[in-house]
Amino acid sequence: MRKIDKLILQAFISPFILTTVVATFILVIQYMMKYFDDFVGKDLGFDVFAELIFYFSLNMLQAALPLAVLVSSLMTFGNLGEHFELTAIKSAGISLLRALRPIFFFVVLLTFGAFYFFNNVVPAANLQAYSLLYDIKHKKPGLDIKEGVFYNGIPDYSIKVKEKLPDNQTLKEVLIYDHTGGRGNNRVILADSSRMYMINNERYLKLELYDGNYYSEEAKPRTQVDQFYRTEFDRMDMVFNLSSFDLKRTKKELFQNNRQMKNIAELTVDIDSLEYSVVETKYGFFRNTKGFFAYHMDSVEISMKSIIDAHNERMNQQDQEEEDSVQTELQASLLPTFLINQKSPIRDSSANDIRRKKKEIIARDRSITLSDGLKPIPEDTAQKSKTVMIDTLSWEFLNSRSQQVDLLQTAKNQAQNIKVNLSSVSSRVQNLERDLNKWIIEKWKKYSQAFACIVMFLIGAPLGSIIKKGGLGVPVIVSILFFLTYYIINIICEKNAREGLIDPAFSVWVADLALLPIGLFFLRQARIDARLFDTDFYNIWIDKLKTRFAKSK
Repeated sequence: MRKIDKLILQAFISPFILTTVVATFILVIQYMMKYFDDFVGKDLGFDVFAELIFYFSLNMLQAALPLAVLVSSLMTFGNLGEHFELTAIKSAGISLLRALRPIFFFVVLLTFGAFYFFNNVVPAANLQAYSLLYDIKHKKPGLDIKEGVFYNGIPDYSIKVKEKLPDNQTLKEVLIYDHTGGRGNNRVILADSSRMYMINNERYLKLELYDGNYYSEEAKPRTQVDQFYRTEFDRMDMVFNLSSFDLKRTKKELFQNNRQMKNIAELTVDIDSLEYSVVETKYGFFRNTKGFFAYHMDSVEISMKSIIDAHNERMNQQDQEEEDSVQTELQASLLPTFLINQKSPIRDSSANDIRRKKKEIIARDRSITLSDGLKPIPEDTAQKSKTVMIDTLSWEFLNSRSQQVDLLQTAKNQAQNIKVNLSSVSSRVQNLERDLNKWIIEKWKKYSQAFACIVMFLIGAPLGSIIKKGGLGVPVIVSILFFLTYYIINIICEKNAREGLIDPAFSVWVADLALLPIGLFFLRQARIDARLFDTDFYNIWIDKLKTRFAKSK
């Protein structure tokens, strides 16, 4: 039995290593093609490209390992079936599950090793890779002086040449503006020809200028006139420092806050902080909004106790001392409650006073008319009284309208302020929740991508024993189809999870859960030697259907 296990493992290891290398190389090239424009014209050495490819190769292993397991397991059992070795194993009384056992144990160990690798090595490799990529993007292009165009790549100098000979060293009619003084174009150099070349291990550029003039304007005090100088030369040498073209490395600590540079423990801490930030932002908005209402938010008590309890449950997983300090901060900042009243009517006291005064005037006018109704009232007195009453009513009515307009304008302004604040807080909460979803996805991807190795083995090994085709033909095509299905499901679910449409922790497992039943189905069919991919099997069924259809007629 041990010899059979050794035979099967040897048949699996070689294709596994080959497919891992090939898949990693293809994924790295495809990924780095996105940044091709950032590499052109930068004069990057071989060591820089080698370092970048190495770090990105470690990153791409997250996708390459499941693909390699799928292809190699399918090739291994396809070869065994094609050369009737699998048939000989079964005829010896060894079941298919027993034949799968050595590779299955290997894949399980590979899964645990992949999880450790994804959790510890890949974040460190991402830190190195993306920091180097950032420095490459911000590196200045190499020295390239073109004809008829001012070249400003060298700090404090602007160089223009009319003609550049094919040797790329001889220049004709050279114009140089010297801005080292910081006073504009007050220093100009004209030369009939020049020769340029690198010196001191290509760290300096030397220009040998021939048959030219050097013009300069020297500033003098205000009481004196600026002096203009012209110097004629047969040859003048200029040396430029090219240190600004070097690849300057940025401190890696600046990139450590990215989710791709963190392991599961660090991601868990960040997720807890982001959840607390979302809660704190919402609570702060409700607490500050109360000041915009005079009657609203007055009697219904809203407590943050449920939020505090949920946060405390997460914090209990940490150290007891840290928990005590966090509990104290939370109780100090979140225990205050505020009141909300949505049923209290807004009472307009000024409008009630106006109506009351209007009723008093009308009642007073009626009382005067009734008490003096039996006495004749002089016409001028009646007209005068009527005019006074109308003026009083008009004044009260105008005051009422102006106060109502002021109240409505105040209410409108407060509503607009609340709307603006609500939009701002809503946008911030959405961004925080989107970041939270990304962090949760990154955390659970480390588990799901490692578990994908087992899922791909359960698909590849039974499928290979059913197809009975080895080599790089049919197994590669079938593997690509299943891997594309896995990849597309992952992309769609992660996109929806980032937007909050589905649970982010569940989204990374959808592809594994969707393909696992397919693998178990293939395993069952392989145990009973089902001919799923044999054309004769389907031809027999088609002939039976034709026969039944002919009999029914």
